[in-house]
Amino acid sequence: MNIKSTETDISTDTENTNTKSADAIVKDAAQMTADYLTAHPDFFTEHSALLASLDVSHDSGSAISLIERQVGILREQNAQHKSQLAELVSIAKDNEQSNQKMHKLTLSLLACSGIDACEVALDEVLCDEFTVDAISLKLFSKPIDEQPEHLFVTAESALAQELEKLLNTRKPMCGFFKKLPLEELFESKSDSISSVAVIPLFVEKNHCFGALILGSNNIRRFNADMGTLFLERLGEILSHKLSLFFK
Repeated sequence: MNIKSTETDISTDTENTNTKSADAIVKDAAQMTADYLTAHPDFFTEHSALLASLDVSHDSGSAISLIERQVGILREQNAQHKSQLAELVSIAKDNEQSNQKMHKLTLSLLACSGIDACEVALDEVLCDEFTVDAISLKLFSKPIDEQPEHLFVTAESALAQELEKLLNTRKPMCGFFKKLPLEELFESKSDSISSVAVIPLFVEKNHCFGALILGSNNIRRFNADMGTLFLERLGEILSHKLSLFFK
């Protein structure tokens, strides 16, 4: 029994000696590394890729320092600001393009010598420049000499009555209106129309004398939630031009 015990003690001492030797080697290597970095303070400057791959823990464990948190917040805010700026630039470009197109339409209407010519100008510019698939111009009055009769509707007609329901706010209305007779408005193009914009025409707010109806094959093109400033400006310009033919 004494002999076996002695053999066991000898084995344990050997293992401890090997463990201490390994620990000593690691410590020596760590010290050599520290000494080298101390002697070469620009090491990580020359090896930036290595620095970026290192994971340096903090004394506070898994917690991050206040400075790191502040830097992280600033980076997030910077990314948000860049995104917002890019969106504003995109909106500005779209607005500039819309203004140029509106200017083109205004010039086209100014050159028109009759209501029928205005209808042609509206169809050409709106369909070519503003992704509108069909337009319909309707005026609530008796036909005017030398002007196409399809432009005029009587106040008693079903079309006029349905339009009046949409025009009572005196503001453009957008969406899809089931009771609106699309066949009468757009004829052969009516089957593909999925959304419309109804724009009132008036000399004064209480005197609506007609409507411009825009049709689109895209159900999202004219929706109830969209802004109508452009449509209002279009209605004002067209109203002013057309009112000249009623005097």
